[in-house]
Amino acid sequence: MDWRRHPRDDDLDPDGVGDFLERLGGLIGEPAPEGIQFLHDARQMLQSSREIEASALGSGDELLVGFQTADKLEREADTYRGITRGGTQVIAFGEGEPRVSIPGLAWVPLPEDPHALANQWFLVARQPQPVAFVGFDTSDPERRGIGPAGAATRTWEGFWTEDPRVVEALRDHLGGLAVDRLAPA
Repeated sequence: MDWRRHPRDDDLDPDGVGDFLERLGGLIGEPAPEGIQFLHDARQMLQSSREIEASALGSGDELLVGFQTADKLEREADTYRGITRGGTQVIAFGEGEPRVSIPGLAWVPLPEDPHALANQWFLVARQPQPVAFVGFDTSDPERRGIGPAGAATRTWEGFWTEDPRVVEALRDHLGGLAVDRLAPA
């Protein structure tokens, strides 16, 4: 599957998030994944993130998180230290190298790619129940990844799901990418 969104000349799906979900549905054998809740507001997305972080606390499982940039991980370092102290392994993705070290957190450095899933804001967890949130940064190129998510100059299109097939497909893709990028040369 192509794990990128493709903006297009379509009034109903200009940012390509619907198209991304259709392709994801094809991967799991459904025309469209079930139970998708679309999110368009950074406040909703932050609430979704906090709910998943809270549920992952002490799960002892794995939490995959997209920060977009290393400095965003740095701003959330205390939150993620608490999550990893509870026994949850965190695999975090983004551009750059963080200046903080968090035991139990593996950083996956990414090249710049504003349309790739791995370069977005996301959280994917299997425990205590399968859940995923993905927020695609649809801001103008000069604003992408800059400033707080809720800034007036930032735009988002995303989704939330508890469909275990979608969660597992996202986890497989991102987990495989982490293994590839973290493997010794």
